[in-house]
Amino acid sequence: MRRSLWGRGGAALALAALGAVGGCEVDPDPFAEADAAAPRRQPAEPRSRWTTGLLAADNVGRQPELAAAADGTLGLAYFAVDGVPDDTCDASGGTASRYTLHYAELLPGSDTWVTQAVAAPLALGQPVGVDLAFEADGTPLLATLTGDALLPPTVISAYCGANDAGLYRRTAAGWALETVVSSSGEAATGEAASDFGDVVGHWPALAVGADGAAFLAYKDVHSGSIQRDDRLRADLELAVRTGGGWRALPVDWGKGAGDFNALAVTADGRPVIAYHNDVEDGAERGLWVATVDPDDSVRRVRLYAGAATDGPSVAVHPQSGEVLVAWYDATAGRPMLGRLERLDRLGSLDAWAVSAIGDPRFDEGYHPRVAVDPVRGHVGVAYYRCVEARLGLGDCEPQADAVVFAWFIEGAWEREVVARGGDGLCGLSPGLAFDADGLAVVTYGCSRPVGDGFELRLEWARREVLR
Repeated sequence: MRRSLWGRGGAALALAALGAVGGCEVDPDPFAEADAAAPRRQPAEPRSRWTTGLLAADNVGRQPELAAAADGTLGLAYFAVDGVPDDTCDASGGTASRYTLHYAELLPGSDTWVTQAVAAPLALGQPVGVDLAFEADGTPLLATLTGDALLPPTVISAYCGANDAGLYRRTAAGWALETVVSSSGEAATGEAASDFGDVVGHWPALAVGADGAAFLAYKDVHSGSIQRDDRLRADLELAVRTGGGWRALPVDWGKGAGDFNALAVTADGRPVIAYHNDVEDGAERGLWVATVDPDDSVRRVRLYAGAATDGPSVAVHPQSGEVLVAWYDATAGRPMLGRLERLDRLGSLDAWAVSAIGDPRFDEGYHPRVAVDPVRGHVGVAYYRCVEARLGLGDCEPQADAVVFAWFIEGAWEREVVARGGDGLCGLSPGLAFDADGLAVVTYGCSRPVGDGFELRLEWARREVLR
């Protein structure tokens, strides 16, 4: 098609200018009608570098946690969405249900996830956390609240449900249960209110060091949160296995700490715990990071003083040793990342470099998960995008929500949308890990239409190599 030598915009401007001089009339652009009828070319959508797929259906995906073994094997632990009512408890014990705990593993070199049912702990209300780690030989370990027998009325008068900090270990014969801690007094503080009770193991965080030492951080709720002090005086505790047995020690006690725990281990075997305290006390509320020194002394720092909607994550860079902590800032509606170069300065707030990594046009950053590409050293964060920021915070919309992946390269953050919502919310509770080839893998929940309603499904995506 012939076009004006000036082009549409140039011709219009030139003709308007001529008409303004002396009031002269001018001929119209002879090609204007043809140009108006020409189809407009829409800019092409950028090619997605992610391959997506279905991981598990049938209303699953409560509290998923993704982890990678040393050989790059990926595993995912999660609960069913709906519990099955259980009649173990009498009327005074509250409503108890069994939520099936699942483990899914991505077969090496494939797109196939193999899923197993692990256990169905008895929960008073909803489950309160699960975590996953691998031993040096690749054996998966799942940490959750276990020991679901009814507690004798002489111990706790009105609590019924799981009450121990425990592990499930995969064996040739199935999943074997190991009880790690069963009472508050095992992590003795010398304070009667903190050493009383038998309900331990809420919000477990599990990690295994390079030397095989295992660490399990958990919340001690004493009498099971049936009295006010169980929340206000809850303890964050840590169990350590360096040989054949476990020992427990207090980390942050008597103040309500221990929600949404996350845990990583440094190259020299030091645990780093990120956790929330949601008790409304200006001095303690917020996101904390703590480490336990070889003499069992604790150093900690508060990185964020606001409320929590869900949990942080923590990782240690395998090359630099840098400690990385990601969390959602519920005041700003942004994901944040704290970086610490020297562990001996963990307790000094000015030693942390903190930056926002999300898109300010959105309320995003929920359930952030940080991981490091072990091949190329890139730091990545996956998180949930909720809604456009102009519409407020927290009221998520399928039209705007997504799971987002950000990574740090050449001194700046790059962001990509991994998957978007459809008829229902999509991108919920994302997980992030890198496989043996250094490819980023993200898992996430999506609410998909089924019949007259919706069901929660677990989906996953794998990216091309980060450049």
